[in-house]
Amino acid sequence: MSKLNLAVIFGGPSQEHDVGVISAQQLMDCVDVRKFNVVPIYMGFDGRFFQGASLRKLERFRPVPTGLSEVVFSWGEMGACVTALNGNQSQLIDCALPVFHGPFGEDGRIQGLLETSGIPTTGFSAINSALAMRKDATKSLVQSAGVNVLPHVVVNAKELKQLDAVCSKVEAEIPYPVIVKPANLGSSIGVGLAKTRNELKVYLQGALKEDTFALVEPQVQNLEELNISVIFRNGKIQFSAIERPKSSAELLDFKEKYLSSIDQGTGGSGKLGNTAVPSQGMLSLTRDINPLISEKLQTRLYDYAAKSFSVLGLRGAPRMDFMHNTETGELWFNEINPIPGSYGFFLWEAAAEKLLFSQLVEHLVDEALNDSIKHFEDPVPQGAHLLPR
Repeated sequence: MSKLNLAVIFGGPSQEHDVGVISAQQLMDCVDVRKFNVVPIYMGFDGRFFQGASLRKLERFRPVPTGLSEVVFSWGEMGACVTALNGNQSQLIDCALPVFHGPFGEDGRIQGLLETSGIPTTGFSAINSALAMRKDATKSLVQSAGVNVLPHVVVNAKELKQLDAVCSKVEAEIPYPVIVKPANLGSSIGVGLAKTRNELKVYLQGALKEDTFALVEPQVQNLEELNISVIFRNGKIQFSAIERPKSSAELLDFKEKYLSSIDQGTGGSGKLGNTAVPSQGMLSLTRDINPLISEKLQTRLYDYAAKSFSVLGLRGAPRMDFMHNTETGELWFNEINPIPGSYGFFLWEAAAEKLLFSQLVEHLVDEALNDSIKHFEDPVPQGAHLLPR
């Protein structure tokens, strides 16, 4: 069998650009080279796409590498392809694999572009990506499936002119201390813990500099965070290892998550066809993998994760984050990450049904090739014809 051409697309104009670049390098290092030709595609801060040899050299990102050629996605006589802007060179693409975190990549915009072009694309569909990215919308959706969520207040950036009124609305519904965060971002960017009205104002202004909506919710006391990734494989939902982040701070911030001790190399191994050694991933976040928790809590975690995944399409390899009050036993869904950092491969390498990073990529590609078929014939049913045929 010939190899498949896998377009790994990353970069983009997101606050989480740098994390996405590192995740993409790790993934490309671990792709099974017996089955895939990796075609790196970089999305610039201006939204244009580029190719070039420097895309595989992390040290060239400062933050954007030089010596790149602009390309566009298109559909040629032989199928989906990426074509140089001057039209002189095209390369066939069998599947696209986005590695973005945050807006303009994880939120459905890239997925919509690729779907419209007919290019099989891994992970969440465009519409489910958009739903998953908007934290308040996701909470409403999973709550309808029987998953417990925290009460919350959504603040629109346009309401900042009436900031005291906004604070009064929040205080009427949620007691201090409260967590303030952008509604459409991850990686703890723009997140703050407010214990007073003045702090609430500061953090709302900060969050709404990053996003058009902010989410305010109560701080969970006796907090234990529990994260888990899921895939739909062999006709069933499969769970990764459980992750319990550890932090000395009251609130885990972006720097503590990613910058304190991040591996600035290209990432781990975990390959098939080369060395099948479990990768280490983003080592900046101290975590317990498969922590000792009660069977009852684990069962409830699996149930909530399965219900949430089911209403969001049963596709991709998202990570879901939960909050647990260790004193009361309450468990709440916090958020879902359609494309988690490093694709959460270290959780799959420690799962009961172990998957190496290369195997996870292969699953995502197989899923996309089976589910992402675009039909180019006339889609209008006969009863809806208003124009001549």
